[in-house]
Amino acid sequence: MVLRWGGMRRLSGFLPLQTVYSDSYIIDDLWSDFDEKHLDAALDRYSRRYITLGG
Repeated sequence: MVLRWGGMRRLSGFLPLQTVYSDSYIIDDLWSDFDEKHLDAALDRYSRRYITLGG
């Protein structure tokens, strides 16, 4: 899972091979405001996804 903060909706700085089968989770808060509730929300969303791994 790739976590992005500050509302950024791009993967600049990541190599394509690093993010091939990853899910993106984007929050509008800044990194300094990122806390446990954001991480819990991201993990909860990820746990409810149907993962196909490209199939």
